[in-house]
Amino acid sequence: MALSELMSTVPLGMALIDPELRFLEVSEAMAAMNGVPRDAHLGRPMAEVLKGTPSGADVIRRVRRVLETGVALEGVEIIHREHGGGTERVRVYRASYHPVRRDGEVVAACIYVEDMTERRRVEAQRDAGAARERAVREQALRETQEAVRARDEFLSVAAHELRTPLTSLRLHLQLLQRQLGISQPALSEQLAPRTQVLERQLSRLGGLVNTLLDVSRLAAGKLSLEPREMDLAQLVRQMADAFAEEFKKAGSELTLHVDGPLQGTWDPLRVEQVLVNLLSNAAKYGAGRPVEVSLVGEGHTAVLAVKDHGIGISEDGMSRLFGKFERAVSERHYGGLGLGLYITRQIVEAMGGSITVRSAQGQGSTFILRLPTQPQPQAQPAMAAR
Repeated sequence: MALSELMSTVPLGMALIDPELRFLEVSEAMAAMNGVPRDAHLGRPMAEVLKGTPSGADVIRRVRRVLETGVALEGVEIIHREHGGGTERVRVYRASYHPVRRDGEVVAACIYVEDMTERRRVEAQRDAGAARERAVREQALRETQEAVRARDEFLSVAAHELRTPLTSLRLHLQLLQRQLGISQPALSEQLAPRTQVLERQLSRLGGLVNTLLDVSRLAAGKLSLEPREMDLAQLVRQMADAFAEEFKKAGSELTLHVDGPLQGTWDPLRVEQVLVNLLSNAAKYGAGRPVEVSLVGEGHTAVLAVKDHGIGISEDGMSRLFGKFERAVSERHYGGLGLGLYITRQIVEAMGGSITVRSAQGQGSTFILRLPTQPQPQAQPAMAAR
């Protein structure tokens, strides 16, 4: 009686089958799934009750297997396709078949069936929505990658095209200076300050063009290295001398702490490019205060530090410092493309080294460069050999 009451009220599809494949008990939910009244199930063979259902034969086969083997079947998916009114209605069920034992003998089989139709519909809608979102993201990613590729290609073409007129302008300016110096020395001397301004601006433009070229080469994996034996201490002293005038104009005193020599295998031009970026930044952002440059050898590593006592870098700026086209300061007050430190890091890492910075807003910055004294083959793929 208790089982009968349970079967009449439980919302789950349940049925109890005897060894003769007759219905002993069935829940109202199961009766509704089979499309036959509950009373019409009791005591009747499964084949007779389920003859009108699409999966009746399969259900009978599974029940017989459980009764014969005593092994349960769980998580069996059953799909009913019902046709009517010109449309197909699909319902999805998940069934489990369990043996019922008494004194170790299988005396019946119990069927549990859960209607999964609504859940699968919700899951299908969710999956379809996720697929649409994924397709939109992938499309956006493709468009972004194409935009970046087009930008890098434009930078490469533009930089190459700009080099020719810049070279021509520089040559014509030098020729004009020589001709004036020979034919009209007084006029040449009078125009000297203006020609020097032109030379500086042409050099600045040339530097910007070379920076754009480096960015395009980095994007294509073609920025090159030509490592050879060199004395880093000597190069640091030479660059400090070259920047003496710039530091003087900035009101900063440059102090060197360099023990020499310090031999290693690096690309001199690329190392010089790194030093130019670090020293330029120190002069630009040093706020007219002292700048210290130190170089020491630590085993097989050269450690260069450039320390200023200037405006420093905010916490937010630190996180973006080495990014492409990123700036840690206001563009209104400081010029540049925001590429110098990005290129610097790429060069340093390509040589197997690292660059880090310690800074705080208003407390200056210290850039620390570490370079192995011997080539690092594993670091080379990012920058192809010329």
